[in-house]
Amino acid sequence: MSESTFVGYVGDADIHDGSILNVDRVDDSVRVRIRGYSGKTYLVTFGTVVEVRASRPEGMLLYALSEFAGDPPIRRFVFAKWDDNNTSVLEVDAETIDVRPE
Repeated sequence: MSESTFVGYVGDADIHDGSILNVDRVDDSVRVRIRGYSGKTYLVTFGTVVEVRASRPEGMLLYALSEFAGDPPIRRFVFAKWDDNNTSVLEVDAETIDVRPE
């Protein structure tokens, strides 16, 4: 993927101080369940996933879910963490995203 540029933040503001509960990959989709700052849970579903970069994302305290432009039609989504010393990573390159409260 070529150089990515920041597009914007994704999802309800409540997820931007939440934490990742679990990550599941099924075929070409990825589902990420997040507990928001308020305690409410959200399901983030990525469709037509072409790449996932992940290292122990469960429990990661989120600063934000950000979108970056990629090689169309692929978009890059980065789960930014609060703690820079935490080595957890979750990035998804996909065509679509859907964020819904559970």
